[in-house]
Amino acid sequence: MDEFTLFALEAGSDQLHLTARVDRESGSATATAENICAAAESALDSYGMRILNERVFGTLDFYQTYTRIRRKHRKFVQNPCSYIQGTPVHGQGLSGIQIHAVKPFSDENPRILYDRKRPCGSVWRRQDTAYVYIAGLHGLQNGGRSRGEQAASMFEAMKRLLASQSTDFRSVVRTWIYLDDILEWYDVFNAVRRERFRSFGLIPSSAGGSSTVAVYLPASTGIGGRNPAGASCCGDALAVSGPVQVSVLSGMLQPSAYSYGSAFSRGICIEEKGYRQIFVSGTAAIDATGRSLYPRDAAAQIGRTLEVVESLIGEKGAKFKDIRSATVYLKKAGDLSVYEKLAGRLGLTNLPVIFVVADICRDELLFEMDALAVIDKAV
Repeated sequence: MDEFTLFALEAGSDQLHLTARVDRESGSATATAENICAAAESALDSYGMRILNERVFGTLDFYQTYTRIRRKHRKFVQNPCSYIQGTPVHGQGLSGIQIHAVKPFSDENPRILYDRKRPCGSVWRRQDTAYVYIAGLHGLQNGGRSRGEQAASMFEAMKRLLASQSTDFRSVVRTWIYLDDILEWYDVFNAVRRERFRSFGLIPSSAGGSSTVAVYLPASTGIGGRNPAGASCCGDALAVSGPVQVSVLSGMLQPSAYSYGSAFSRGICIEEKGYRQIFVSGTAAIDATGRSLYPRDAAAQIGRTLEVVESLIGEKGAKFKDIRSATVYLKKAGDLSVYEKLAGRLGLTNLPVIFVVADICRDELLFEMDALAVIDKAV
């Protein structure tokens, strides 16, 4: 058995999603990381693609080692990278890597986005459509001190960077937020996010806390995870603007997250000429009123979460086979066997998914999953 699995899945003719999942503990975490980077670089060369965004999950003590390794590879060396403490279910080092790659249209497209001379994302333009990725942004570098101040500073920095590319939060389709000690201050974070999103014009003043008022909010993952900078939170964001149609998934099996204080959508769909991309937010076993289901019952929570994910992507005609990238967050490493058993029964053993041990936003929740599905409308 190899120590990792590499998935290379296209999204249309000009985008590629690479997922490198570490499957077992090997004799050397360093050798595994080196082999992953070499295999990913080979795949990028084969498809003629360039990295737009790279997200890495691993232990914090492996960060410097991974940084040295990726500098050896020309496809990786200049690109910004989001490194999140995502403890492997097997041993130390990496849990896995997720790469969104795109077709380069020139030496400067895609190009790196800088914030005060620090690489913090990438920009890719395809005719009139622009993809803007913000990567690994945190509040400490922008003046934040308390946890709440850091969260506010992070969102304000995202807004500033989007403005530098002639866009704003109304074009953000997806965020990924990682919070140190999430269980201690998730309510504070949610309050800050609501206030910032209201100031950005995403939440009308008439909305209050009602789920009946139409509110556009990006899809999001909010999960426990430390970062190399030691900030209380860090985040990534993806904004897409141009001749695309963006719609919010209704999420019939769960209520609007906004109705109970979390400012995100259950999912977002982007319709482009040849295909649609369906971004599923971090999803857990929540009932129709927002309450946690099956407290501390991993098997039941996993089954319900998979049912909800299937329902969300199904709104736009997708199935599990259409998933291009996914992350599974486990509160307990031992519950991986529970997931694998259920996934085997459902025929989901080949999903391009990374497994990460992390705290989820409620203590009683043991499992969370996010995903990206893509449908080629020509098929």
